[in-house]
Formats: sequence, C-alpha cells, structure tokens
Amino acid sequence: MEYKILTCGVLLIISLLSIRVSKKVQVPLLIMFLFIGMLAGSEGIGGIYFDDAAITQNLGNFALIFILFSGALETKKEDVKAALYPSGILATAGVFLTAVFGGLFTYLLTDFSLVEACLFGAIVSSTDAAAVISMLGDSDLKKRIKSVIEIESGSNDPMAYALILFIMSMVKSDGMSIFGGILFLIRQMVIGGAFGVLFGKLTVPIGKLLKIEREEFLTIHMIAMLFICFSVTNILKGNGFLAIYLMGIFIGNQRFGFRLNTLRNMRVISWLMQISMFILLGLLVFPTQLKSFMFTGSVLALLITIVARMAVVFILLAGFRYTTKEKFFMGWAGLKGAVPIIFSTMAITEGVRNSQSIFNLVFYMVVFSVLVQGMTLKPLAKFLNLVDKPGDSEATEIDIEELEELSIKKLYVDKNSEYVDKSIREISFPRTIHIIAIRRGDKEIIPNGDVILRAGDKLLMSGL
Repeated sequence: MEYKILTCGVLLIISLLSIRVSKKVQVPLLIMFLFIGMLAGSEGIGGIYFDDAAITQNLGNFALIFILFSGALETKKEDVKAALYPSGILATAGVFLTAVFGGLFTYLLTDFSLVEACLFGAIVSSTDAAAVISMLGDSDLKKRIKSVIEIESGSNDPMAYALILFIMSMVKSDGMSIFGGILFLIRQMVIGGAFGVLFGKLTVPIGKLLKIEREEFLTIHMIAMLFICFSVTNILKGNGFLAIYLMGIFIGNQRFGFRLNTLRNMRVISWLMQISMFILLGLLVFPTQLKSFMFTGSVLALLITIVARMAVVFILLAGFRYTTKEKFFMGWAGLKGAVPIIFSTMAITEGVRNSQSIFNLVFYMVVFSVLVQGMTLKPLAKFLNLVDKPGDSEATEIDIEELEELSIKKLYVDKNSEYVDKSIREISFPRTIHIIAIRRGDKEIIPNGDVILRAGDKLLMSGL
C-alpha cells in the first residue's frame, strides 16, 4: 500500500514539473499527462502493468463529475444566454450528426460491423471541455466565439453518453427498437435537465438552512449535493452528466458566502482529477499496439475531427450571423480529449467485439486532435483576425462579496469608533493601506477622500 501511495505522489510531482516543460516546448498539458502515464506503464520505464478497463471507466466517470461541475460553476449566465442557441444546437444535433458521419467513415475504412462503427462514431462525437479550456483559457479570442466553443464542449458529453448507451443496448440481444431509443434519449435529457435545475436552485438555500459558516464545510456541502444529484438522476434513468452541468451553472450564478473560495476549491479538485485521469488513461494504453492503427487512425481523425466537424458547424450555424472565418475556427476547435477515451472503455467492459481496436483508435485520434488542432488554435485565431485588440475585451467584474473574500483586512466602524462622522481624508491610515470598498447596509460606496464614515460601515482594505 505504501509503495502505491508513493507511486501516486511521484507521478503527481512529475506531472507538475511537466507544466514548465509544456510551456517551453509548446506541447499541450493533456498530452504531457498522457505521456507520463505511458512512460510509467508496462511498456515504459516505469514498468507498471495496468489493463483494468473497468477501474479506468469508474474512476474516469468519477473524475468527469468534478470536471464538468467545476467548469459549469464558472460559466456566466450572460455567456449562456448569448451562446445558448448555437452552442445548444451543436451540443445536440451537432453530436448526432458527427456520430452519423463518424459511423459512416468508420464502417467504410475498417472491418467493424455497422453497429460497432456507429458506436465508434458516438464515442468520438463530442468535443472535450478540458481540452478546449486548456487550449483557450488564457487566449484573447473574441468572446462571442469563445463562449460558443466552451459552452458547447461543456454540454455535449451528455448527448454523446446517451447515444452510446442506446447503441450499446443494440449490441445486446435485448436491444432497443428505434422508437424505444428515441424515448430513451428524451427521458435522459428531460430527467437530467429537470434534476439539474432542481438541485441548482436548492443547493445554496439548503446550505443557508444548515447555517454553514466555514468555506471548507460549504465545499463539502457542494460535493455532497453533487453526488446526490448525479446518483439520483442516474437511478431514475436520467442523464447524470447533464444534471450536474446544469446544476453547476445555476449555483455558479448565485450570490452566496465564500463563493469565490468555493469555486477555487472546486477548481483544485478538478485539476487533480484531470491529471489523475490522463495518467490513468496513459497507463491503460499499450503504445506498441498503436502502430498498426496509425494509418487508419490518421485518416479517420482527419475525416471525423476536421471534415465532418467542419460540415456539421457550417450546416447547423448557417442561420446564425457568423462569418465564414468564425465558423471555420469553431469547426477547427472541435478538440477531442479524455472523455472519448473513457467512453471507449465501456466497449471493453461490455465485451463488444473489436473493443480493443475501438479503444486504440479512439486513443490515437485524441492524441492526433490535441496535437494537430490544439497546438494550432491560438495561431489560427490570430491568422483569422479573431482576437480582441488590447482594451477591447470586457473587464472582469467582481461583486462586493467576492471583493470581501479577496480583501486582506476588514474594518467595522462601531458607533463608539473615533472614525464615526469623519471623512476618509481626515483619518491617518498607513500609506500601505488602501480602502477598496465601503459597505453601508445594502449599499456599496466607492471610497474617496470626501466620503463621511458612519456607524455600521464596513471597510474593505488591501495592503499591509
């Protein structure tokens, strides 16, 4: 046990060291984490033999809960409203069309049966939120485009997951009919959506009812409600991933105590899950097996991640006011990531014929997508002139509760205080102290030298 824990610690430290290497050589972080897992595996220098697809699938789904929820928490409702229709269409109809194109190309280029080809198409039909955000997170890409890409990538996994479950049932002897499959998809989305909204609206009020007064306990409360939401939705045959994504959006756009620190804590957990997940997926793959899939994998990757993706974007966004350059970029930004690899392990655990070939092809396609598309995203945005000029991007707004969390010092002006009824310029604060906000009841006052302090005022200050 001690050696296993030691191994985990060493792999995490190496992963953190790889971040600096990634920046220097301009290789995406996700590839670095996968590479570390492959090096640690049975065919690498680590010699760790690991081939348990069931454990990988379970841990991968567990990690996805936090990754999707954390990303949703930081999605602003203004961005959702602005990008709702284009991103929603791409996340539903776009996933379906990509699965159809992907299944057709796979059936023509491989020896997979039609059902297996359709399963492969569904597995690689969604774009990956972690991959997209890691590539675009600090970019100056125009907001109207960036919002569509990020919201689509965060919300299209549920549709892909529902399609996979439907096709999986067709592989079994008691498979669904087409009509049954349509009802299944509707039920997945309706129940998932309903419970996502329900838990999104109830989580914060329940926390207030429990009178949680410490940020650590509030984070635990969020995680508990997250687990309940996901599990109950799945038990009732809904889509748990859709539920937690919607839950995160609703919670992230509410005002509550320790909001900023709660988001930060969830971000930490999300990154830990991403690193662990990619290392585990790297351990699961056997690099020597990928050689026989290089040609077919490359052709399929080009056809599905670029040709099919471009066709889907141009078809579905034809009615929206996006330029050809903008639609081309959104097509190019359909990155694949860890999610398709995790989904492909379902084929192995369900005993699907050619499941190992499906896994290896998906793995190769993900590496191809992140390297080819991911590494060229930012240069392409600049080339197409889709980057905001300095000063054009919207400033980040921080409300008074978040400002309070960020402040170093707080000063409460009590009725007996010497500061009562004095202007700020009359008070001799140290030069290193800066008053950044004044709260008076429910009002926020911008501080200046002429502001008269009153009993009950709360001053938020930065400095030492």
